[in-house]
Amino acid sequence: MPISRLLYTSSARLEPGPPTIDKQLCRLAGEAALLNEEAGITGVLVYVEEQFIQVLEGESAVVEEVFERICCDFRHAQIKLIDLIPVRQRMFARWHMARLCEGADPESMLDDDLKNIRYLLGVNARAAVERMYETLISYEDIDS
Repeated sequence: MPISRLLYTSSARLEPGPPTIDKQLCRLAGEAALLNEEAGITGVLVYVEEQFIQVLEGESAVVEEVFERICCDFRHAQIKLIDLIPVRQRMFARWHMARLCEGADPESMLDDDLKNIRYLLGVNARAAVERMYETLISYEDIDS
């Protein structure tokens, strides 16, 4: 079965007020992880400057189905497919849906790292994905 890696970005449409943004993101990533595990999908969700950046990996047809479902999700606006490529192996195989969110640890450099990832999206998608992986490894205690 061919494996694909999909990278997209969207404007986050989260509810203001309670529950907090962090709790909403935790719930969103947790729900996604359960669904992704059933579907054989792996990846990471980044939240930075009110924007989602997400990588999905898995069987090509399943990745496309999941992306179509995301496109219909009211929590996303202005969805942009950045990259969709075949891959030999998964980069995020350890996580059904890891998450990296700005503001999670004010003492860390995570916010700067996430802003750099957002910048890289417009320059080199593959470099952005690699930076997402490196950042995730550096902050593994934050992932879900």
